[in-house]
This record gives sequence, structure tokens and C-alpha cells, in this order.
Amino acid sequence: MYMETDKEQLLRKFGEWISFVTDLGKYNEQIWDQRIAADKWTVREVVIHILRWDDYFYEEAIAKVRAGLPLTVKHLDYDVFNLSARTNGKTAAIADLVHQAVQSRQRIIAVLSGLTEEQYTATYRDADGQPFEAKQYMKDFIWHDQHHIDQIKQRIHFRIEEMSLNGWPALQTVVYDGWLLRFANGYTKRSNSISPLYGHTLEIDSKIRTCETSYAQRGMRPVFKITPFIQPASLDDKLASLGYELIDHTLVKTIHLEEVREPSHTEIWLGNAPSESWVNALAMFSGLSEEQRTVTRMMMEQSPLPKCFAVLHDNGLPVACGLAVMEDGWIGLYDIITDPGNRKRGFGEQLILHLLQWGRREGATHGYLLVVKNNAPANRLYDKIGYLQQYEYWYRVQADEN
Repeated sequence: MYMETDKEQLLRKFGEWISFVTDLGKYNEQIWDQRIAADKWTVREVVIHILRWDDYFYEEAIAKVRAGLPLTVKHLDYDVFNLSARTNGKTAAIADLVHQAVQSRQRIIAVLSGLTEEQYTATYRDADGQPFEAKQYMKDFIWHDQHHIDQIKQRIHFRIEEMSLNGWPALQTVVYDGWLLRFANGYTKRSNSISPLYGHTLEIDSKIRTCETSYAQRGMRPVFKITPFIQPASLDDKLASLGYELIDHTLVKTIHLEEVREPSHTEIWLGNAPSESWVNALAMFSGLSEEQRTVTRMMMEQSPLPKCFAVLHDNGLPVACGLAVMEDGWIGLYDIITDPGNRKRGFGEQLILHLLQWGRREGATHGYLLVVKNNAPANRLYDKIGYLQQYEYWYRVQADEN
């Protein structure tokens, strides 16, 4: 089996920025103009920042190495350089920025790939007399790329997390020191769990006990949703030490709607409210109790977000149903379920394609969904349609004393 050389491995990692920024170009202006954190750069400014550094090092170092000329790269005032880069690129179109970013990185890779072993391993001196090596240059900027890629992904993922909470709402939400305590008469963990997202200042043991009391008063065991965004970051370990059990490891997946094909099954009902026939189909396929039917309808009717309720039929009989929720150009899918007696016939796939088609008609450009990690059939279906994994979460539930 072929083994990559050290140089090939570095070049491959150095090229990962190209695939990332190409995919980033499929997102809308709202993502690009969003700050990666309070008082930090926007996504657009991060891309411009990396692009300008690529151009600078190409012109002052990489091209010089190839030509056998003295290097003119030197220490710069980073703040001044970065400010100039950000200012000059603020009005550029996304497509132009992506094109420039890809071209700038590709030409560096082309030159580095073509260097002789002697050129690649040599130690050069920059304009300040400091050592410069092609290998170390790549290592430094691979780290630099990943630092900013992680920042951008974190911002996009956090926004998806917020939308997923909005898309499947609770009947009541209590904000407690940055934690969201959600209640919906015990129906679904999503709507009856604690999302510790927005900060933390109180003493942790006392805060957890207060949450436990709030849920116990409603006859429920407390459940914490553990995402990459929990605050404090040590909360999962803390809950584990208190005996909380880990359940329902879940994947969050996304898709660009421009890549989705059209549905072929035409027998579909779509509505903007949870009709009796939709609730009946959901209850029949999921085995909902009468109370759960009522709670589902209440949650959906109270939500102000645009929604699409769908029932797929075959010869007049319902065979699959689901729900889509729109927010900020994203469409989230929920309660996708096929009649147990009609599985493995492609009905779930056709239902999803109809919902995504509705989203595109309504102006959505991206989609997300949540799927339990060990649900192999569902994951195969979503992967087939084109969904890609973004991040994971799980729940911590207080151990049953019985």
C-alpha cells in the first residue's frame, strides 16, 4: 500500500483550506457577514485575511524560492496588514472571494509541489535575516488555517443549534443563568431538557440541584443536552460524576439544497398547519398517545416560524409523514417517519425530497436534521440524499433511583 511522503502529507493538509472555502462559498451573505464571536472578525474578513497572507508569502517568499532569488518576506505589523486586508475586501462578492482564495492557495501548492528536494529542504534567509523553510511555512499555516476553520465551523454550528431549538419548540422555557430549561409535559427529550448554552456564573452544584428540583416538581427526571457549546465546558464530566447516564448520541447533519435532486413520487400532501390527517399519520406511525398528540399540535401551533407538514401517500394511503421548519434560509427536518409496514420502499426518501423542494421554493438554501447515531437505516438514507455530518451531541439523564 502506498504511503504518503512527509511532503505529500503536508501539501494535502495545506490544501484542505481549498475544499473548506469552496464549500463556504455555498453559504449566504448572512453567514459570511456574521462575526465568529463578539468583537471578532466576520467570516468574510477571516477569508480575506487568509487570502492576503497567501498572496504576500507567495510573492515575497515562495515564488522567490522557485526562481532562486533572495527572499523579500519580512516581519510586518500584523494589525496594520490585517486591517488593510479586511478593509479592501469588504465589498467583494462571495463568489469572487472564493475564487481568489482558491487560486491563491493553488498557486502556492503548485510551486511547492514542483520544488526539488534541495529547494524544499533548504534553509533560506528572509529580509530580516531570519530562517525560512518551506516545510515549516506549511506547518505554521496549516495550524493557522485550522484555527480559523474551527472558529467558522463553531459559529455555523452554534447557529444550527439555536435553530434546532426553535424548530422543535417547548411549551415553556425558563432562562436560568444562561441555561434554557425547556418543558413540554414530558413529550420528547428535545422539548424537556436543559440546554446550557449562554453562559454560567452560579456555583455549579447548587445550579444543578435547582434544575433537578424544577423538573422533579413536574414529575420528570432532569435531562441535560450536551453539545460542543455547553457552558461550563466541564459540565458533561460533572454530570457523569454525579451518576447521570449518557443516552441518545445524536448526529447533526447539513445539506446544500442546490445539490438535492427532485422527487419522483407525486402523491404528496403539503400544508402549513398540523392538519388532523397529518397528526393521525404521525400518531399511527409513531404510536403517540392522545396526550402526546395534543402536545405535538400545541408546540407546532405556538411556533411562529414557517412550517411545512407533509404526508406521502401510495394509492391513497398514507405511508410516510414529516415536518419542515424554515429559519434564516435554513430548512430543518423533524419527525420523519415511514409506516413500519411500508419501509424499504423509498417512501422516506421521497418525503424528504418533497420537503426540501418546498424549502427551495420558499427561499431556503441549506438544510439540517438531527439523527440518532446508531440509527443505521436513517443515517444511510440521509447520507444517500447528500447530508454531511457537522457535529454531535448527547443527553445526560439523572439515574433512575428505582
